[in-house]
Amino acid sequence: MKQLRIHLRDSYDIYIEDDVLHHLSFYIESIYQNKKIYIITDDTVEKLYLEAVKSGLKNYEVESVVVPHGEASKSIEMYTKVIKELLDKDIRRNELLIALGGGVIGDLTGFVASTLYRGLPYVCVPTSLLSQMDSSIGGKTGIDFYERKNILGCFKQPKLVLIDPKVLQTLPKREWNNGMGELIKHAAIGNAKLFEMLKSKPEINENIIYQSLTVKKNIVEKDEYDTKERMLLNFGHTFGHAIELKLGLKHGEAVALGMLMVIRFGIDLGLTEEICYKELKEIIKLYELPYEEPNYKDYLLEIAKDKKNLAGKIQMVLLSSIEKPFFYPIEEKHLKELI
Repeated sequence: MKQLRIHLRDSYDIYIEDDVLHHLSFYIESIYQNKKIYIITDDTVEKLYLEAVKSGLKNYEVESVVVPHGEASKSIEMYTKVIKELLDKDIRRNELLIALGGGVIGDLTGFVASTLYRGLPYVCVPTSLLSQMDSSIGGKTGIDFYERKNILGCFKQPKLVLIDPKVLQTLPKREWNNGMGELIKHAAIGNAKLFEMLKSKPEINENIIYQSLTVKKNIVEKDEYDTKERMLLNFGHTFGHAIELKLGLKHGEAVALGMLMVIRFGIDLGLTEEICYKELKEIIKLYELPYEEPNYKDYLLEIAKDKKNLAGKIQMVLLSSIEKPFFYPIEEKHLKELI
């Protein structure tokens, strides 16, 4: 078992333990004294783990709300449906929600928890690799609206995060890739030890997830509300966002290519060590992620449309070397000169 304490205005613990799904009560009793718990999950996770989780909560009265799997459930319509179902089940102020699922369920449940009765406590039980080693830290919640991703949302920290690495065994290959892209990113920007570990393709276990989470923990604790240091987590995302939809890739797959593109960009500017490209590409290939990246120059004008373009200036995240990211602001008008 591994444990992390996230020190924020509303601090909380993360526990990483094989088979924790089967004894959630042990941890939840330390932060919650009421008797009713409401689980929000999707129809895929429901079939795999809902009964096991309920069995692990035998000391509580447990209700569940199940939504369709996929990004479409992060909508105003689904948010309204979940709220209505919870009220029909007679949920009361200060009763506990559990987010059982991947990033979509975490975002949706967190947003429900932040708004219903002006705030309910919630616990995250992430079941995808991406949510276990990334979105379980930071408190970002949200839903999509008006064809814009996460445009409605707020910061709402959970009371507790409980991670069971064994559930990763049921992940489809592309969902695994979705998480690996971000895990490799964490290693590249903030954990040289993890970067070296990944070169031997270790099992993704308690320790690997812990090593990845320490990177985001260290950044989020400095910048809870995403105004400065936390933007370092966007490494690989500026180009990644530009190619994600165009090439029909999962987010983590696009981030893998985006990292290679931005490292090549940094090398051409004379700001990044060339060995970074070789080492990162070898790890990306090892985990069977896409590795034949497009020419970054073909996307320089596209990145001007990125949502983080502020008043005509893009805040690029580059690496000087592994574990040493830095901000490189570039004017939109200067992009044309680089093509």
